[in-house]
Order: sequence, then structure tokens, then C-alpha cells
Amino acid sequence: MKKLLTAAVTTAVGMAFAGSALATETRINSLSAAGGLGGAFNEKSITIRDSNNIDTFPQFLTTYKNSVDVDNTLGSSYGSMNVRYALSDDPAPPVLTLFGKRSPWANVTAQKSILGATAPSVAGGPGFGPNPISGKALADATNHQFGVGFGMKAGESVRLGATLSIGGNRSDTQGTNLQSGNPTDDEQSNTWVDFNVGVGFDINEVNSLDFGLNIVGGTFTNESGKQPAYASNGLFGVALTAKGEFMVSQISKIVPYLRFNYDNRSVLGQVLTPSDGRNNLIGTLTNMWIILGSDLAIAPPNMEGVLIQPGVGLIYHSSGLSGNSNPAGASATVETSSNIMPWYGFSAEAKAFEWLYLRLGARQVISRTDVANTATAPSTNETHFSTVTNTVSTGFGIKLMGWDLDLDINPAFFNNGIAAVNGSPTGAPTGAPAGAGWALNWALGYDW
Repeated sequence: MKKLLTAAVTTAVGMAFAGSALATETRINSLSAAGGLGGAFNEKSITIRDSNNIDTFPQFLTTYKNSVDVDNTLGSSYGSMNVRYALSDDPAPPVLTLFGKRSPWANVTAQKSILGATAPSVAGGPGFGPNPISGKALADATNHQFGVGFGMKAGESVRLGATLSIGGNRSDTQGTNLQSGNPTDDEQSNTWVDFNVGVGFDINEVNSLDFGLNIVGGTFTNESGKQPAYASNGLFGVALTAKGEFMVSQISKIVPYLRFNYDNRSVLGQVLTPSDGRNNLIGTLTNMWIILGSDLAIAPPNMEGVLIQPGVGLIYHSSGLSGNSNPAGASATVETSSNIMPWYGFSAEAKAFEWLYLRLGARQVISRTDVANTATAPSTNETHFSTVTNTVSTGFGIKLMGWDLDLDINPAFFNNGIAAVNGSPTGAPTGAPAGAGWALNWALGYDW
């Protein structure tokens, strides 16, 4: 009888963990404020099995058969749309997905260092600066991404998945050639390929291991007429992620994870009158993250729809910026900095009614930044500073007639609701730029 009771409780807890996890990025953000770790990482996007983390672990596609969702996140005018379709009537069928979204590489060459500099800023001016041929200001335009994915089970215990997507954008503006005075077209274009592959191992009904690999590469070009003004010299990113789920009691799982992420953006900037035989301004930015942490997922069997996840973690982030804003000079190191961010926090989700879930997240991050010697500083110069960041996130989940509506609401809304809805910067969604206005993000999904 005791063994039967233990098996029943374990099965119920496993169903609670799995059943409460089918949602969207908006749900993830309402449980763990996006951007609270310097914009680098949202740990719940890995520790909670969610349609959002298909980007990291495409082998989870086998969980999301016959569903569709649209997700508006981080104050953007649009977020993503996903359609997943089971290719057979088997209990665990192969699943095909089609998706479109705003790319995470929207700022193609304007990715920032720890101190806020960019590769183009080293190659000739703040931000992109003006096009040195036409004088027209450059913009790193929004990028659009479309892709396909496939997930399947290989035997009883192995899950496989992969996604492939292409992103890019093109825009034309009118400028004037600074040398001839004639009208000229400024054309920006960028294109890249994003590939994800993953494998998961179900050790038993409640324990598992998952691994994911992401590789991104692309190019960026800005031309004035047919004359390049800025061009990418290398756009490349790679990320490796591993996580486990292990039952440690009848009501809880421990979910450890490790992630390595490398990102490189380089640009070449052309000048009008090359000096000393050189005609390129060079800027290169490299970012690297190592992320280690763990959540404890608690689902009390006597409290239906309750999921509590305390967690701790540590991020090491380093960035290096080098370049040459003087055509006569050699490329040199401009910034070398590192950041260590330990944090702790928790999230909680509870079913208030059959149709309503309440969500809450809180986290404290201690950010210690070290800035090493630069090319323009004496060799003894170093700078150190620390920042403590507290974030709170709130949200709701509404489930009616097969539809799921997730809401991520900035807590400022509850203090300043009317102003937040009609455009107060304090009401902008967590992680959104100041002045974004709306107090909430939303996602809508349907299963059939």
C-alpha cells in the first residue's frame, strides 16, 4: 500500500510539474522579471518547460503538439507567432513547427559592452554616427525572422529536435554625397542564419537531462549609392546550454543548469580621405557569459495548480572592445571589463479559480563590475563598482474554452494604474525602454 501511495503521489506531482508549464514567454517574464540580470538571461526560460525555451531546447517540441500562440513581449510592437502540428496520431508524435518573430539580433552591430559602448562607436562616432559618404545617420533597423523546426522521440527515452531560421532586414533612405553634392541612396541590409539543435534524455518518468546548441552567423552592410560606408567584418554567436531535472522528494525537483554564450560583432567603416594608406575604421566587440544556477521546483500535491520555485545563480560576463577611430593609427584595446552577478529569488504560481492563475516573481541581483586598463589610461588605473538590483514581477493566466491568455503586468500599474495604461513611463513592461507606455505584455494561445 505504501509503494502504491508513493507511486500515486509521484505521478501526481509529475503531472503538476508538466501540466503547469505549458505557456509562453510572457508567462516566464511574469514569474521572473526580464532584464533583471542585465538583460543577459532569464533563468526561468530554462528551468520551466515552456514554449519559449524551444529556442534553447528544440527537443521540447514533442510536448507542444497541435497548438498556436502569439506573444507580445518587452514592449515591442510585435513579439512572436508559433504554430506546432503533430504529424501522426501516436501518443508521442513527431511535431513540426513554423514560427516568425522579431529577432534577438535586432541590434545587429549595435550590441553593447558592459559599459554601454558598441563596435560602431569605436569605428568613427557615437552609435553608428553619420554615413561618412552621404552624411545620413545610420540606423540598426528592426529585423524579422522566420523559421521551421522539427522534434521527435527516438525510442522511449531520447528526445531530438532542431530549428533553422533566417532573419534580416533591408531599408533605403535618401542622402547627399558629401563630395559631389549629388543625391544618393543609402541602403542598409542585413542577413543571418540561426540554427538550434538539442537532445534530451528521460532517465525515468521524473528525471531528465537536456542539452542545446545554438549557432548564429550573418552580415551587415550600409551603402551610399554603390559605395560601402559600413560593413560587417564578422557577426557570430554560439551558445551551449545544459540542464537537469531530478526528483529530490515526493513534492519537489531540483533543476540545475549551466550555459556558455559567446557573441562577436565587428564592423569596418570607410572614410573619405584615407590617411597613411589606410581606408578603414575598425570596431570589434566580444561578449562572453558563463551562467550557473539551480531552481528548486515545489508542487505540493494537496494544493492543485501551485508551483513555487526558489533559485540561486551566478553569472560571469566579460566584454572586450577594440578598434581604431583614426585611419592613421593601429587598432587598440578600448575597453576590457567583467561583471560578476550572483542572485537569489523565487517565483510562485497558484490557481485561484478553474480559469484564473496568479503569478509573482522576485529577485535580488548583486552586480560587481571591474573595468581593467584601457589604451588611454595609465597602466595602474582600475575601476570597481557594485550595484544591487531588486525586481518584482506580477501576472495572471486565464484559461477558457481551450484558450490561454497570459498577462505580464508591471507592479507599478497597481500603484499608478490609470497613468500606466495611458502612457506613463513607470508603467512600461519590465525590460521595456522608458516611455514604452503600456503597463502589460500579453500572449494568447490555443490548443486543439
